[in-house]
Amino acid sequence: MKKTIIFSAIIFLIIWGISCEKTIEIDLEDAKIRLVVNAEMNPDSTIAVNVTRSRHILDNAAIEAVSNATVKLYEDDVFIGDLVYESRGFYKINYKPIIGKKYKIEVTHEKYDDVYAITEIPYPVEINKIDTIKTFSEWGDEIYNFSVKITDPAVHENYYMVCLRNRYTYQMWDDNIIVYDTLYVGPDTTIVHIEYGGYRSAEAIQKLWFESDDMIIEANIYNNNSVVFSDELFKGEQYALKLNIYRYSFYGDTNMVYIDLYSISPEYYKYLVSFRKHQDASGDPFSEPVMVFTNIVDGIGIFGAAAVNTDSIQIINEGGYYYYK
Repeated sequence: MKKTIIFSAIIFLIIWGISCEKTIEIDLEDAKIRLVVNAEMNPDSTIAVNVTRSRHILDNAAIEAVSNATVKLYEDDVFIGDLVYESRGFYKINYKPIIGKKYKIEVTHEKYDDVYAITEIPYPVEINKIDTIKTFSEWGDEIYNFSVKITDPAVHENYYMVCLRNRYTYQMWDDNIIVYDTLYVGPDTTIVHIEYGGYRSAEAIQKLWFESDDMIIEANIYNNNSVVFSDELFKGEQYALKLNIYRYSFYGDTNMVYIDLYSISPEYYKYLVSFRKHQDASGDPFSEPVMVFTNIVDGIGIFGAAAVNTDSIQIINEGGYYYYK
């Protein structure tokens, strides 16, 4: 009898739960469409600004470039000129920014609210010294351990991004190469074998993959293989940043490793760190959503600045991996 009562109670709860279901309609009003402006300025390149438009949260359409906006550039509040549209939302001007100068961009369009943003080109910080030692992982893989020493200026807060590049020689196929091989030389006849195409040596420079578990690292940016950090833990002092490169990341016997130390503007730093946290939270139902930092007033995007100091070191990687293309 007791089992019957329990079973009847369970059936009642299931039926009651189903009968109490209620469909709630949520009215998602169209979010206001805004201009999306992205630009990263540095003294080594002319200025380019990308302008697109935002999308509704449920919109899966491709990002739409804005081709008929007006983009103005100011340096220390002095008008420099209008940027000219080229393609894919990019507006450009044949002008290189100057270290220590403050820049402002204004973007206007008849369909959207006017937007603007301000940034300043930071002063680059020198790399004092680069040291390397070779160690082995627990699986026997060879690892080059880099120690990159920098001295942080104590004048103000500083923000950094480090990237690595590798210059190496590889073997490239060339259809224009003609190879002659004399097979026979006689008194009246010479037989020559001719082949077309062959490998020749060529040089290339590409991003170098590396790892770092240094305690000052605040974000690993995978799309451009870099690390981002501030001077919070070593303000005004010298610090040796630790970077690790596996041997299989190199090609050939001789590699020239370039270490690019970028001084980046505060807003660019905030954008990169928040973007990395946003990536970590995406797809995780238990994570709190992370808003990506923007300094585009009345719009979306980032207007940041960077200045780089580069040093290099040659790595002799005997018996290294050879690359054919």
